[in-house]
Amino acid sequence: VFSEDRRYFQHYGVDVVRLFGALYALFRGDVQGGSTITTQVIKNTLLKDLAQTRTLERKVKEWALALELERRYTKEEILEMYLNVVPWGGNAVGLAGAAEAYFGKDPAALTLAEGLYLASLVPAPNARYQDLKGVRERIRRLLDDMVAEGWVSREVAEAAWREPLAPRGWRVRYDGQGNLLEAELVDPEARLVSPVEPRMAPHFVLEVRRFLEARFGKEKVYGEGGLRVYTTLDPAMQRAAEAAAARARLPEGAELALVGLDPATGKVLALVGGIRRDNDEYNRATRALRNPGSAVKPFVYATAFEAGWTQASLVPDRPLEFPDPSQPGGIWRPKNFSGTFLNRTVTLRYALDLSLNLPAVYTAHQVGVERVAEKLSQAGFSVRYPTLAIAIGGASITPVDLAAAYAAFVNGGYRVTPIFVERVEDARGQVLYQAVPERRRLFDPQVAYQGFDLLKGYVYDLGEKGLAKAARIPGRVVGGKTGTTNEARDLWFAGVTPGLSAVVWVGRDDNRPLRMGGREPSSSVVNPPIWRDFVAQALRGRPAEEIPMPPGLVRARVDLLSGYPSADGVEMVFPVDKVPLPPGPPPVPPQAEPPAQEGVP
Repeated sequence: VFSEDRRYFQHYGVDVVRLFGALYALFRGDVQGGSTITTQVIKNTLLKDLAQTRTLERKVKEWALALELERRYTKEEILEMYLNVVPWGGNAVGLAGAAEAYFGKDPAALTLAEGLYLASLVPAPNARYQDLKGVRERIRRLLDDMVAEGWVSREVAEAAWREPLAPRGWRVRYDGQGNLLEAELVDPEARLVSPVEPRMAPHFVLEVRRFLEARFGKEKVYGEGGLRVYTTLDPAMQRAAEAAAARARLPEGAELALVGLDPATGKVLALVGGIRRDNDEYNRATRALRNPGSAVKPFVYATAFEAGWTQASLVPDRPLEFPDPSQPGGIWRPKNFSGTFLNRTVTLRYALDLSLNLPAVYTAHQVGVERVAEKLSQAGFSVRYPTLAIAIGGASITPVDLAAAYAAFVNGGYRVTPIFVERVEDARGQVLYQAVPERRRLFDPQVAYQGFDLLKGYVYDLGEKGLAKAARIPGRVVGGKTGTTNEARDLWFAGVTPGLSAVVWVGRDDNRPLRMGGREPSSSVVNPPIWRDFVAQALRGRPAEEIPMPPGLVRARVDLLSGYPSADGVEMVFPVDKVPLPPGPPPVPPQAEPPAQEGVP
């Protein structure tokens, strides 16, 4: 203000004193002068296309619009606009860009001398940047004027003058009194830096930049500047995510990705793309296409619900064999993670509670592997080969897409598209982009609710023996599923609660097996505590919600092993026409066929 427009807080957008000077210049044929901070905002926004046009018509428009701007906004708001849109030379636009470009700082960290340097560059930053001696003389005059008008004391002014000011690209030497002894511009390109590196959510911001560059081009985003970008990030949730990631107990050499999104809209509320801070631009939350392990099983079983199965349908936990030319002997023999089996039938719900592989493969075989593969593709999984292995993780997906897929279990059955940017405006406030949430039907509401009930069972059914007991949050209902791939190369937990779908992935960038204390870690030990830490803090202070049960469903208590009704059993959700009835034969999947060559090894 002191440098560019000292009467800023007294005039109404047009400085009458400077205006008369500009009119006098007009009579001499020179269309210039009379500029104020308010008219500079107009020049760099509404009349940007005419900025290089020196005509009386343009000048009159500038003055008229400045008066209207002053009528609509406060002085503080206009000053903020100015500091966001004024060009500062090179590719720096706005005060934040200038502070980073010339001194590598946030604006709040600038000293008085540095602030005066930046102010002295305007309105000809490119030319003045190359004339450090001239800028120093201007700073000296400004300091003396500020003392004379009572803005700062003489002591403060002299301390600022003695500060050894060294803008990027300059090699300088001063004496003890602040006099410039040597000044050489050794690197004119030094101020052409990448946009300000964020202190919070660096990988989220990286994703926003990619979106903006792809949609508008780098020149418009960084060269012209002035874009107002409204993102989906929730700062409180992001702080919770970063704190949970920082506190996480991870295997040696492991990386982490954590993402939380709104299941109703797909808006990404928090994202951690990695735990390294050394200019790490690899966003694991959006770019790491990894095997999901058992985290895929809820989609296999939900596909079975569509085919008429229920949580009480019986599935065998016995050795299975299937023809597969790619396997030794042409036979694929899937195994449970433990290498053992119960050698009996169990309910589908209990099979998920124990994360058994054999029942999941059996289910995919009975329902139809093509049908399961199609459902997984619709959910966002990458399915290269539609074989039975997809039932236990033979597909791939990114953490953010897995969170979007799991959202279907708490939003009525829709797979949402992740959104990072809600709206983009130009400096005039004109909307250039407005996000529209995209939702695709994945399951009908009844199937989705049964899937959510299945996920809740994984967290609560087995009490202290539950594989996801560490995900429980007092006062909230949560559901989820872990996933561990071969040799513990990938560890997952995908969880949902009303209002939030969140995923935690842990693994190595080089895809080597994970080790923790010399042993192979389990996702049930590593991931649920991180997820709970994030979600509990992210939702703190928000009332717990319930998901209403869709019409046509009822609750009944059923024995986890037999599938029969039992007063001591676990409460499950069923379609009204598929509630298990005692006594009689146990419920079986519709059109079930025995698996190929079942037996005990």
